[in-house]
Amino acid sequence: MKKSLQLIAFIFLLCVGKLFAQDALVLAFPEDSRKPASNVTSSPAFEFRASDNELALNSVTKEMAGEHAFGDLVAKKIYLLEAKYTYQVPIVPGNPQTKTVIRKPVIYDAVQKIEHHLKKSVKKGDVSLEVAEVDFNKVLDVAFNVLTVDTESFEKAISKSKDINSLTNLFTKRVILVF
Repeated sequence: MKKSLQLIAFIFLLCVGKLFAQDALVLAFPEDSRKPASNVTSSPAFEFRASDNELALNSVTKEMAGEHAFGDLVAKKIYLLEAKYTYQVPIVPGNPQTKTVIRKPVIYDAVQKIEHHLKKSVKKGDVSLEVAEVDFNKVLDVAFNVLTVDTESFEKAISKSKDINSLTNLFTKRVILVF
């Protein structure tokens, strides 16, 4: 009887010891318990395959592109954006009037909003011209490379963006282009 009581007490202490092992580990390493459980960022990153647009950019002349506040390269990219994202369709057959159709209007409108915001920020002096030019170049590169891929989740993220700064961060910081 005495041996069975000792065996039961030993098994009980063994089970209780396992229950408190996690607490003992936290007490031993308190700095590790404050770290997040995973290294995943709170906002998902979007990854798209990218291609080089040098050939298309070289085919656009300065006369075709015009001028832009952010430079000639941005002017050429804006010209290509218009050419790739919009096309004309006749309203009625036989009528010379046409209407403009926009491919992926959510992305196209977001790019237009970002351009307007960056121009206004440069004019106010909130952002330097160089920073605005780099950011808008990244936005245009993203817009070129997502035209032919499935962007449903990306478009939802654009629609959920509350302000223009979060929209700009979405294009510049949360999108990864893989060349």
